Amino acid sequence: MFESLKFHMLVTARSLRQTSTEAPRCSVNMTEMSSRSDSVNVTLTSTGPSCNFSLMTDDQSTDCELIGPSFTCHLTGLQPGTLYHLTVMSKTDGEKSNASVRTGEKILRRSCETQKILDSLGVSWQAGPGRTEQFRVLLSDQDGVLLKNITLQNTVTSTRLDGLQPGTLYTVTVVTEAAGLQSSASERAVTVPAVVLHLVLDNNGSSDHLHASWLSPAGGVDLYLVTLSALGSTPQERRLPPNITQVVFEGLTPGCSYQLCVRSSCFVLMSVCPVAVPEPASSLLMSPLADGRTLRLSWSPPRGHWENYSVLLRDGSVVLVNRTVSKLSTQLTFSGLSLALVPGRLYEAEVTAHSGTLSNTARCLGRLAPGAVQPLLLRHTDESSVSVQWTQPPGEWDGFTVVLRQADLATVVAQRSLSLEVRECTFNSLTSGRLYTVTVTTNSGNLTSSASVTALTAPAQVTRLQVSNGGSTDSLQTTWERASGDLDSYRVLLVHDSSVIKNQSVEADTTSISFHSLRPGALYRVVVTTVRAGHTSRQTVAEGRTVPAAVGEVTVSNNGRSDFLSVSWRPAAGEVDRYLVTLSDRDRTLHTVPVSKSSPECVFNSLVSGRLYNISISSRSGLHHNTTSVQQRTQPSKVQSPTATHAARDDYLKVYWRHAAGDFDLYQVFIKHNNVFLQNKTLLKTQNECVFSGLVPGRLYTVLISTWSGTYETSTSTHGRTFPAAVQSLVLAGRGTEDLRVKWSAAPGDVDHYEVQLLFNDMKVFPPVTLGSGVGECVLPSLTPGRLYKILVSTFSGPNQRAQFIEGRTVPSKVKNIHVSNSGDSSSLKVSWTPGHGDVDGYSVFLFRQDRQLDVRPVLKHHNEVTFGSLQPGQTYSVTVQSVSGELLNNSTATGRTVPSAVTGVQLEDLHSTCSLQVSWQEALGVSDGYILQLLDDRGGLVSNSSRPSGQTSCRFDGLTPGRKYRVLVQTTSGGVRSWGVSAEARTRPAAVTNLLVKANTSTSLSFHWAPPEGDFELYELFLYKSDDSLQEKRRGQSSSQQCSFQGLRPGAQYRMVVVTHSGEQSNQSAVWARTVPGAVPSLRAHSGNQSDALWVNWDRPDGDLSWYLLNLFNPDGSQRSQQQLGSEVTEFVFSDLVPGRLYRAEVLSVSGQQSNRASVLGRTGEMLMLRLLVKVLEFLE
Repeated sequence: MFESLKFHMLVTARSLRQTSTEAPRCSVNMTEMSSRSDSVNVTLTSTGPSCNFSLMTDDQSTDCELIGPSFTCHLTGLQPGTLYHLTVMSKTDGEKSNASVRTGEKILRRSCETQKILDSLGVSWQAGPGRTEQFRVLLSDQDGVLLKNITLQNTVTSTRLDGLQPGTLYTVTVVTEAAGLQSSASERAVTVPAVVLHLVLDNNGSSDHLHASWLSPAGGVDLYLVTLSALGSTPQERRLPPNITQVVFEGLTPGCSYQLCVRSSCFVLMSVCPVAVPEPASSLLMSPLADGRTLRLSWSPPRGHWENYSVLLRDGSVVLVNRTVSKLSTQLTFSGLSLALVPGRLYEAEVTAHSGTLSNTARCLGRLAPGAVQPLLLRHTDESSVSVQWTQPPGEWDGFTVVLRQADLATVVAQRSLSLEVRECTFNSLTSGRLYTVTVTTNSGNLTSSASVTALTAPAQVTRLQVSNGGSTDSLQTTWERASGDLDSYRVLLVHDSSVIKNQSVEADTTSISFHSLRPGALYRVVVTTVRAGHTSRQTVAEGRTVPAAVGEVTVSNNGRSDFLSVSWRPAAGEVDRYLVTLSDRDRTLHTVPVSKSSPECVFNSLVSGRLYNISISSRSGLHHNTTSVQQRTQPSKVQSPTATHAARDDYLKVYWRHAAGDFDLYQVFIKHNNVFLQNKTLLKTQNECVFSGLVPGRLYTVLISTWSGTYETSTSTHGRTFPAAVQSLVLAGRGTEDLRVKWSAAPGDVDHYEVQLLFNDMKVFPPVTLGSGVGECVLPSLTPGRLYKILVSTFSGPNQRAQFIEGRTVPSKVKNIHVSNSGDSSSLKVSWTPGHGDVDGYSVFLFRQDRQLDVRPVLKHHNEVTFGSLQPGQTYSVTVQSVSGELLNNSTATGRTVPSAVTGVQLEDLHSTCSLQVSWQEALGVSDGYILQLLDDRGGLVSNSSRPSGQTSCRFDGLTPGRKYRVLVQTTSGGVRSWGVSAEARTRPAAVTNLLVKANTSTSLSFHWAPPEGDFELYELFLYKSDDSLQEKRRGQSSSQQCSFQGLRPGAQYRMVVVTHSGEQSNQSAVWARTVPGAVPSLRAHSGNQSDALWVNWDRPDGDLSWYLLNLFNPDGSQRSQQQLGSEVTEFVFSDLVPGRLYRAEVLSVSGQQSNRASVLGRTGEMLMLRLLVKVLEFLE
């Protein structure tokens, strides 16, 4: 089914954001806005000085960067195909401007960039899934009038619509066509409005007025946005309808320079202000450096004003380098190593001069020199050609130029221009023995690289080499024609029996040589080679032979044979290549036989008997020979193909033959047995058969046939045997799965042996069994069970046999490997087996429970499995697979058990114990023996095995690790078969920490220490409770922690520290009571109160909790004077009955529980009154 085209169309155009008439100090003028699938770019300008801007959406923001006179804002991480509301805000004075933009669809391979062309629209799309034959792009105006209809191939996904009106609204539709169906999608787009023409700003003699005028641009315009700005002043803006083409600005500063910008707006798109475009760079040139791996781009600066350059290096449509360079730069190099420049490939460079937002681009092409071919090899040379081959160089190239020069004169002999894929070149028709240089030049544009190799053509060989003996037996003469081309000399070899007899070098102008004192009749070989600069030509070889001698003492004998003559002779003197023996009848040559020189004899067969032949013997050496002739006659021949046949009769032989060759008079035929001649017959030479009857069945006879010709007689014999008789009373005496037994009675006549042959489908199964003539039965073993055979018992007498047959079938074999599988099912059994050896017609599968047959299934012989369903879980069944072949059967039995039902309701409980878990379940349905339980730890390791008999439904596991997670697997068993396991998980309670002690205490802090618990746990939670069980502080500790301190506590207060051990959802805790040290009493004072026997001690109550005070008074020697226990509300005490004037030490212990803190002070009692009076009297008397 045709699927509609899914695409996102981007119609790109340059837009300008409108601003208010009265601009703030940092006004926002959006000049360009573009989007991709996940980002938005906004370009803006502002007339205010020292402005900073940020671009924001509902959930993110980014700062804008000042590049030249414009601010660029780039917002990324957006969702494709989403409409975003953008806000540009001045960070200087809070001025804002809003806009909306939609990101592109993510399926686009490439986002369309904003086009700066007034009369065109760029369209791109992405084809949806399914088949597409072609695209059609339709362009319509606002009234629906079709303006363009473009048909594109199904591989095209973008096009450009040119020749449009600026500032005009169009509808673009992309139609997908396939199999006669269509699907379309449309989008509306506006071309960029054109800029105004002939913009004029004139003061008309006024010091505070300026008059601006212009001509309307081509295309559509909604309004004009006119901006007048000057450095350091607030820009003035006017919004004018399209029919107004002039405006007057008043209240201007006299003598100030103003800049006027008029933007035409159409459908929210705006034209740019006309500003002077910088000239392009000139003299642009890109050429390779001497290292062959670097391109240098150079240019001359343009005239006028520009700010910087941007340089692009392209490889086709791929940008390799995009770099901004200073306006002072006039060259730039591109490294082939870092940029992976390809030798010989054409690259395009762009140098763009920028001035503000305007630019002008100059382009040029350049390439690295192509690589030289490596390696350049000499492929082949001969007398007239040179062939070279090479490996294609790296990079790209246009083709190759191959030049052939003479090495010594540097003269160009030939030049070839080859295509870029050629890797070899051959030059022909060259001068033999000459040195050449071959240069292969790689061409790419106007750049080249070369490689050379030298080659020497082989010297030419001599021609018309002739060797003759001139009728001599001991010399040879050799002549030749001069070799063509360049040569230095000739080398002449005389070779006999692979041995060089003579080796001579002669001058280049010599063309003949003679060899003497040679062996008569010997074959010689002359080898002539041309020599040039140490190189030799191909050899030219010719042979010559001396005249041989004739043979002698020729002897010819027929050796008593009718078609045979034997010839022998004495070998000829000297060397002889061979002998040629010719046999002729009168003037007609019958045979010509070549004979080796090492065997001076020859035999002729198949001759006519009694005929006189002429025999000639020629000794040959090369083309020379000598002949000797003799005569001899052959013997008469035998008859041919004598045959004695029984004609399938057991008392009869017929003898016939083909007539003997040659001349003869009559035939004589004899028949005998054990050398006793029984009958004979004489026949005319025209007869060739006779018959003998009354013979014994199966007996072998000899027939002798004699051919008579004059006094010569030749005899031949043949054997004939009468046809044997068949066995009698052939019966099948027994059968098994792999054997058959047959019996018979002996056949009459002569019997050599019996042969028992087993056939299946008239094809032999085994080699026949051979039995003696006295045997009357045979057992045929190793047969295929269940197969119907034909048994042939043949009587053999010589090669003749007579067969009698009977049919018999073996018992089918039992099936093997019966496998009764429950396949994990509790209500079915699958029976499969391996077919037994042999043939079966099919199977019958019986299902029994105990001795009662439940079901029987017939199964085709090509199937070997059957499934019984609706069975009882955990029950044992007996399965019998019966093999059926004809009327014969064979059984094989196996047992199987269904999977017992799984237990249900498995629960694993922790029993609130750190080392025990108890599992319980509901008893399984069906037949079962009991239950198998496996306890596994959290890593799957087996912790404990247990079993329970049927009827028990719980089990307890002890001795487990505290805090560890366990999984119990419960399986029902029945006869060793287990059900699928049912599992449950639980965790033992973690152990509590041990040895929880108070490590240290002060009046405001407590420190605790403990030993980690046994088993597994994850973390600690530490709780410090006040004496009223309200929480003082809670902490979480790692499992490796063993101590903790609490600060900022109340002096003398009692606290309870609880350490909770966590493992999963389980926890355990230990607790200890602790008390801070009570605060020492402050402001402890001791004074006598003007009493000589008393001492007043008072103090302020310390912070925190107190149980009571213990007040001690010590004498100056440290002995205890008094001790008093006071309530916590008492803050003073008076010691009496003290020694006047004595210095005492008072000590106050503030006690809270078992903790205490002490403070001490010194105090002296007052002196006695009489002593003071006495002192005063003495002072008075003095």
